Amino acid sequence: MDVLRAKQIILDNSQISEGTFIYALHEKSCYSEELFWEYYDSIATLVRNGDTGSSEVESHITDVYLKVLKYLVFHFDPADNYTISGLPKEYIGLIERLEYALAAYRNGSEKLLSEDIFEMKRQ
Repeated sequence: MDVLRAKQIILDNSQISEGTFIYALHEKSCYSEELFWEYYDSIATLVRNGDTGSSEVESHITDVYLKVLKYLVFHFDPADNYTISGLPKEYIGLIERLEYALAAYRNGSEKLLSEDIFEMKRQ
């Protein structure tokens, strides 16, 4: 994936554009593993290419991270009717991946993307 495509994926997710990971989560109430990895890889692409430090991009990444957390809270709230279909049982791994991707972008650190530090692996 190239840097321009990565930035577009991040922007589209931040804007909850149709066909994105966050759109599927919010509008379709379903977890898409494929769209999750596309989004995660877009952040990793920027980090690996040294294209970090933009406060605007960081804001978009943070916005998506916070939305994911909010939707997970809604999913587990017994007083809320919102549920996410297809959510992995190890959803903590999802949160961890997004948290580390955000930190990697903020710090420009590829080490935070090392596959061996995560329990959640690609299928």
